Amino acid sequence: MNLLEELKDAAAAPHGQARSLPFAAYCDEGLFNTEMTRLFHDDWVFVCAAREIVAPGDYYALRLGAEPVVILRGADGQVRALSNVCRHRGTQLLDDGFGRIDKLIVCPYHAWAYDDFGGLRATPFAKEIAVDRDSHCLPGFAVHEWLGLLFVHLGEKPTPFSERLAGIERYLAVFTASAFDASSSGPIKVWDANWKLIMENAMESYHLFKVHTRTLEAITPTRDAYYVAGNSEWTVSGGKTVSDKSWLGERTKSSYPEVYDQYLLVSIPPSFVGVLGSDSFAWVSAHPIDATTTVVRSGGITSDLRSFEDSDSRAFTEAFFAEDKDICERVQRSMGATRTQGGQLVDMERIVVDFHRYLANRLFDTPALPTYEGVRAELFLRTDPL
Repeated sequence: MNLLEELKDAAAAPHGQARSLPFAAYCDEGLFNTEMTRLFHDDWVFVCAAREIVAPGDYYALRLGAEPVVILRGADGQVRALSNVCRHRGTQLLDDGFGRIDKLIVCPYHAWAYDDFGGLRATPFAKEIAVDRDSHCLPGFAVHEWLGLLFVHLGEKPTPFSERLAGIERYLAVFTASAFDASSSGPIKVWDANWKLIMENAMESYHLFKVHTRTLEAITPTRDAYYVAGNSEWTVSGGKTVSDKSWLGERTKSSYPEVYDQYLLVSIPPSFVGVLGSDSFAWVSAHPIDATTTVVRSGGITSDLRSFEDSDSRAFTEAFFAEDKDICERVQRSMGATRTQGGQLVDMERIVVDFHRYLANRLFDTPALPTYEGVRAELFLRTDPL
């Protein structure tokens, strides 16, 4: 079989029969180009938190696949997603990362300028040959805010966002993420690993006891992780948070339901994995550069910024991200192997099986995986929101 046939068979396998994807799927440039077309250019992709671009003129620029995009809050307070490529000679307009414009987006090459709707407003020294401004606007893309997070769809006919995540909110409602009113942005890093490998690592808790012995395992033990609900569009897993001080107990000085000592791990392919709890929604995103290189960024929204910003919290986050980077890059170095192959996925990797079924559906049009509900899902459905 060729790589696509092997990948289809592996990705479409049901839970209980699923195995690791073929190693070549994590380093093949041809497959990578197909993924960019079918996934990152034609699906809802997480980009940043809405509160990271809160003032008029604030923006976040990044690449979705091969497409330079800027997420910009306009003078009217609305968020728009625009092409970050000048319509004159194709220059990237704004540098990748966060920044702010002063009324206009000005090209660094010939100073063609655009407003925050993408309309062309200035073409210096263009007197003899008139430039039709209406036909030289920046293309716009669909953008949707969900629980304080922004998702962009580059396709011409996006599936309604409500359909993309249909059914997920009932499991998340116990934690009031919509009330989190502060944000924290982590550094933008480049990891030498395939984006799928990074996503798989971020979404499963099976590796915590080994890779994160002194960090995450101490507060979110592997033994207490469980599957909540999921399908090929999204998955929610959970676990118990171990702490000397309960955030809720300290704040209320009273007893509280068991659910508030739990966390939810939310996976929304192709680029988002978040950890939702009583006072925060922390996340990591993976945006590919090429088949073996990925931009990785962390951040979060919260009701208590101290939980993200104090020096101990930052040091802890940096430590476990360094551990994740090391293990992902270590795995990537083995993906060129041809004399061996991956093996059986175990029960704690059911969330990875869901991710593989997402790949199979988008790349090969296999049937979408229906929602499966774990035995502990009821814990999050029977408790009133905090």
